[in-house]
Amino acid sequence: MRQQIRLPLLSRIPACVWVTIDAGIALLLAASFIGLASSRNLSEPDMLDYGSALATSLPVAVRRLWPRAVFVIVLLGGLGMREFLIPHADPLCLPLVLYTLATRSKAVLPLLVAGVATVQGVVELPLSGVVRDQLGLMLAILAASWAVGTAVRQRRLYTEQLAAQAEERARAEGMAERLRIARELHDVIGHSLSTIAVQAGVAGHVGGAEEMSRALASIEETSRSALRETRHLLGVLREDGEAELSPAPGPADLDALVARTRAAGLEVELKINGDVGGELGPTVYRIVQEALTNVLKHAGAHHVLVRIERQEHGLAVEVIDDGTRGQAQPYGHGLTGLRERVHLFGGEFEAGARPVRGFRVMARLPL
Repeated sequence: MRQQIRLPLLSRIPACVWVTIDAGIALLLAASFIGLASSRNLSEPDMLDYGSALATSLPVAVRRLWPRAVFVIVLLGGLGMREFLIPHADPLCLPLVLYTLATRSKAVLPLLVAGVATVQGVVELPLSGVVRDQLGLMLAILAASWAVGTAVRQRRLYTEQLAAQAEERARAEGMAERLRIARELHDVIGHSLSTIAVQAGVAGHVGGAEEMSRALASIEETSRSALRETRHLLGVLREDGEAELSPAPGPADLDALVARTRAAGLEVELKINGDVGGELGPTVYRIVQEALTNVLKHAGAHHVLVRIERQEHGLAVEVIDDGTRGQAQPYGHGLTGLRERVHLFGGEFEAGARPVRGFRVMARLPL
C-alpha cells in the first residue's frame, strides 16, 4: 500500500480555531496594555494611550487573515505606547505579527523597519549599560520571531514539495503498473488467441474425427490456461484481497507452452541449459511466449528452436524460426513489449530477420 504524505498536526487544525485563539490572546494583551495606561494616568485618562493600546493589541486577532495590514497597525500603535512601556518598545504584539508575516513571505523589509523603530524608541543618549541590555533584548526578540517564522515557512514549503513529489511519483507508478498489466494481458491473450485461431482453422479444414478432437482439446486447454492467467492479473487489481491468486508462469510452465504450440502445428525444439528459475523466471517465460506467438501469427514457419542458457553473468534466451516472412514484416508490436521487459532488468534485446530465411529473437538478462 502506498504511504501518503500527511501535513503536520497543527496544520490540520481548522482556521476558525486559530482565529478564536488569536482573539483570546488579543483581548488578554488589550487588558494588560490598558492596565499599564491606567496606572500611568491615575488622575485623568489619556485617550491617546488607550487608543494606542487597543490599536496595538486587538488587530492580533486577525493577524493570520491580513498579516501585512496588521503589522503596519501594530507598528504605529506601538509608537503611541512608548510613554508607559519600559523599555519603550512593544515586546509582545510586534514580534508576534512579525512572526506571522515571516511565515507567509521573506519579510526582510518588515524586520528592518521593526528594528529601526525599536532602536529609535529604546536608545537614549548617553548610552548606559541598562539601555544597551534593553536594546539587545528587544532586537533579539524581533530576530528570533523572524527566524522562527522563516523556519516555519520553509518547513511548509518543504512539506508541500514532498507532497507534490509523492503525487507525481504515484502517477508515474500508476502509469508503469498500467503498462505492465497491458503487457501481461497482451502476452496472455495474444498468444492464447493466436493458438486458438490456428487450431480452429485446423479443425475447420480437417475431416478426420481424431484430428478434430485433438484440435478442440488443444483449444480447450489453451482457453483454460488463458483464463487462469487472466484471473491472476485481475486478482492483483482487486482491493478486497478475495481474488484467487495463482503464481505467475515461469520456466516450469515452458513444457506446457511448447505442447500447446506444437498442437497448433508448429514443431518446437526446447533446449534449457542450467538453472533458469528465480526472479527472472516469469520474464523468460514471457519472452518465449511472445516469440512463439509471433511465429504462429507472422512467420509461416515449420520449425522453431528455443534455447535458454545460464551463462556466467546472466541468462540468454534465443528463439529462431525457419519462416519465410521474416524479411517482409517485423512480427508486430509485441517485440516492443519484450524490449521493455528486458530493459527493466538492464538486459540487452535483439530481434531481426536472419540472412537467408527465418527470424531471430535474442535476449540477455543479467543476474
